[in-house]
Amino acid sequence: MSSIQTFEDLQNLGVDSLYEHTHITRYQIELLLNKSFDKLSRVQFMGFVSILEREYSVDLSSLKEEYDVQNPILPIFDSVTPSEVLQAPSTSRSKWIVGGIGAIALLLVIASMTQGELSSAPKEEVLKLNTPPFEIVKSNTSAEKNITVEINATEINLSESNTTSSVATVIPAEDNTTIVSDVQGVDFGHALSIQPSSKVWVGMMDLATGEKNQRKTSKPIVIDTTKNWLFIFGHGRLHIVTSEGSRTLKERNVVWFSYENGVLKQLSREQFEEKNHGSRW
Repeated sequence: MSSIQTFEDLQNLGVDSLYEHTHITRYQIELLLNKSFDKLSRVQFMGFVSILEREYSVDLSSLKEEYDVQNPILPIFDSVTPSEVLQAPSTSRSKWIVGGIGAIALLLVIASMTQGELSSAPKEEVLKLNTPPFEIVKSNTSAEKNITVEINATEINLSESNTTSSVATVIPAEDNTTIVSDVQGVDFGHALSIQPSSKVWVGMMDLATGEKNQRKTSKPIVIDTTKNWLFIFGHGRLHIVTSEGSRTLKERNVVWFSYENGVLKQLSREQFEEKNHGSRW
């Protein structure tokens, strides 16, 4: 595509040619070529421009700057501080310790009142204190699935029992989006952004460099379509915007994704760990 050097060259190609090559809808391509910035959200605009830059090897920085002048907004994805995401405040840890000591003392008093004496070498452990401050246990008996998520300051441990094969179910929604539930291995196509329906922990890894970052957010995550990524979300209630339309994923449990060569695909935990070289996060 060496003949394409500027945005004007893309305009000369026309709507039909760009549609056949990128699969962005003709209506959205026409808005982009006509610079109808007021009719394109930032997520859509930046996603479409990234696709054009990748497919035609053209630099459209000046077009992005022109959009920013007309539609200035605050940055969506701030820098990440690991302790902000996962580490519990020190005062909270102290409360856990004090509360644990108090609970043990109360159990000893109750035992002495009901039994009359305490054994100097109890056969069973009365109470176990779990160091990680957060523990989320979810079960799904209909699918014979039990997932336990334990989050501490350095890692997320995910343990899942053997499950039956998951089947994708697509449900039409009233707003012309697509609702997808119980999904595994679904190809979402040319995704531009991922919008959580509520605050969620998300981890991102650049597949080329191995660089990771993580945070809790309820804002849309705009995908840099010039790179390949791995994503992990604490829950799967997500709204996925693609160049072909929008899809809404409704998963209560942890979900994993890969974004490679412009295509977003949901993964199983085993597929995610394989791409992550055996690491869960």
